[in-house]
Amino acid sequence: MATNNYIVAIEIGSSKISCAVGIQTYSGINILAYASEPVNGFVSKGVVRNVDETGNCLNSLINRLEPSLDNLTIEKAYVAFGGLSMHTRKSTVVRTFDEYTKVTQSVIEQMALENDQQFAVPDGYQRIMVLPLESRLNGETSLTPMGIPTRRIECNYQNILLREQYMKQLEESFAMSNICILDSYNAIILEANILLSDTERSSGAALVNIGAETTTVAIYTNNLLRKLVVIPIGSNNITRDLCAEQIPYKEAEQLKIFKGYNSTDDDNSIIETELVNQIISARMSEILLNVKHQIEEAENRVANIVFTGGGSKLKNIMQIIQECLPNFKTRIANEESYSYNCAEELSLGSSAITPALYGLLLNGKENCCNEFIQTTPEQFQTDLFGDPVVTDKAPDNQVAEKEKEKEEKTENNEDKTPKSGNEKAPETPKPPKKQKPSKVFRWFNELIDNVTNDEEDTISEKE
Repeated sequence: MATNNYIVAIEIGSSKISCAVGIQTYSGINILAYASEPVNGFVSKGVVRNVDETGNCLNSLINRLEPSLDNLTIEKAYVAFGGLSMHTRKSTVVRTFDEYTKVTQSVIEQMALENDQQFAVPDGYQRIMVLPLESRLNGETSLTPMGIPTRRIECNYQNILLREQYMKQLEESFAMSNICILDSYNAIILEANILLSDTERSSGAALVNIGAETTTVAIYTNNLLRKLVVIPIGSNNITRDLCAEQIPYKEAEQLKIFKGYNSTDDDNSIIETELVNQIISARMSEILLNVKHQIEEAENRVANIVFTGGGSKLKNIMQIIQECLPNFKTRIANEESYSYNCAEELSLGSSAITPALYGLLLNGKENCCNEFIQTTPEQFQTDLFGDPVVTDKAPDNQVAEKEKEKEEKTENNEDKTPKSGNEKAPETPKPPKKQKPSKVFRWFNELIDNVTNDEEDTISEKE
């Protein structure tokens, strides 16, 4: 068996599914294998739409990864996902006491269980995570209420919800590819833990992931998640608007990436640079104004906005961000803030290992791979019905042993065979009785000795 914990991380994105295999070492994460494939419509807005095609894509990724893992097979994985309809909803549990009572761990656990039982999950939704918020007791808020005497305690929770059918479709796709999901994580939460500094999460910050088809907003204050919402527009809206100008999709995607916003490159392009700038500005402004609206609706003050995702990598995108969000301190996430090592034969792009993949590799605990025991064709034999049977020994050895056993049985049978046809073989072996042979019989024995060289008992020659 493998001596190291091989962690398999899979991220379900709006534009591609990415998979990485790594080992946790004292010097950091060591990436052993990586592969990704575009979703081509079977995953839309982060949601699995076609279960069969998603399962086939996962199988293809596994088949590409396993040859780099030295006779290991991938059987389990940690999964990061996002997707449309995901959002948070706050809940509160209150408990009163007849007299001042010290809050214990048991009280906190009982109130968390009460929240699980009493929280009304909307029809068609599934609660995928519960995060504790501040508690209020004695007229004050506290992050650590244990040990405080009180007559009333109010515990608040953040419940993360997702459409139940979306989760079922995701799990069914993994079941088709025979991959067990060890644990599933919200991608934006993994990214926030890596890309937001402690100061930003404490003072108030929003992490905005501009993906291909969705934009996810996670708002933090006092190191706690206050709001999570998915906006159903992304950078692909820019590409579609460029396609409306009679431009093929691939060329429109290249225009978006390589020209970017406010480009002054007047080359012989198939579309005017000014029109590209107008389209990028219009669609990105639409996304950013939606982000601003979600932040302003939050109950907590936000001073910093950090952008990540493919849409945040467009050229000169900070110019549009500063124009649309002048009252916030904004920046593009520095994805070099987390480091990892790669195998020598593995060549990765600058953004191949996303923050969500890195977070999965960092948080994974259980080994996801098992050793593959390979058998050679010579080790296969068939039974009476022609079905293959794997044996531990090679066929040549088996034939030799069978022949040896056959010879031993033959010798034993010869010892048990009576010398006279009228006599019956005894049930238990007994020493043969000596007889006085005739001359013909002696001559016959001598002839047999010369031919077979068998040893016979000495017969006394008495006439």
